[in-house]
Amino acid sequence: MSATADSRVPEVAREEPDDHVAFLGAGPLLAVALGFALIPFRESTSAANLGFAFVILTIVISAFGGRAAGIATALASALSMDFFLTKPYLSLRMDDNHDLVAFVGLAMCGLVAAALGSPQRIAALREARRHAGLVHSALVELEGAGPLEAELARVLEAARHVLPVRALVVRDAHDQCLAASPHQQGLVALPDLIVEGDLLLARGSPPVGLGRRGPPLPAQGARVALMTGNRRLGWLDLWGDGAAAGADSRRALADLARLLAMMVARHRPPAS
Repeated sequence: MSATADSRVPEVAREEPDDHVAFLGAGPLLAVALGFALIPFRESTSAANLGFAFVILTIVISAFGGRAAGIATALASALSMDFFLTKPYLSLRMDDNHDLVAFVGLAMCGLVAAALGSPQRIAALREARRHAGLVHSALVELEGAGPLEAELARVLEAARHVLPVRALVVRDAHDQCLAASPHQQGLVALPDLIVEGDLLLARGSPPVGLGRRGPPLPAQGARVALMTGNRRLGWLDLWGDGAAAGADSRRALADLARLLAMMVARHRPPAS
């Protein structure tokens, strides 16, 4: 296995930009744009009715951008409604007590919606994006024409930064190490436990429901058969890092095993 392949930083393993900053800026801008877009309706209905559109916007921004972005959007929404939709128009002054009530009500509803923004939903979306990036990087390697060991090493290194594992090793059908991350992991003893299926459960285990906070992958190691055409081409040995391994992470790892099997099969097709 080439040391050069190990030193190359996988694209998917690089730190992703923080979406909170993007939503923190986009939310207030969308609130201003929404207020401008609702100008044609301000004479036909009350500002209180138009305020529901701002509440929906705040909920959406909170769900995807977090609480800070939601709070900024809520405040900008209240000011946008006051400026564009309440008399006197294009001013932050209010002449009608009903408009003042609508303004305060919108601000309070928006702040409550922002406070209830789900960090779990945001974490799940980011995790799904990282999993998709990992599968994409493996597909790119599958299309390449480089040495098998170098391709495998890059995919394993990327997977170790994304999935709840501390080490991964790909071995051929004779248990010879083809690639490992970290490099020295290929020298350790073979795990005894065999896991299978999309949830990577031990053989014979009944199917269980796993959420995002499923039990960690085996710290003592486990093996996933690399299969293609109903033939075993090798093994993916894995060691959990102690972090929760939910259903999505386990499925991503199972899909990765399938792609690794295809990479091995392309370079070392099974004997007929």
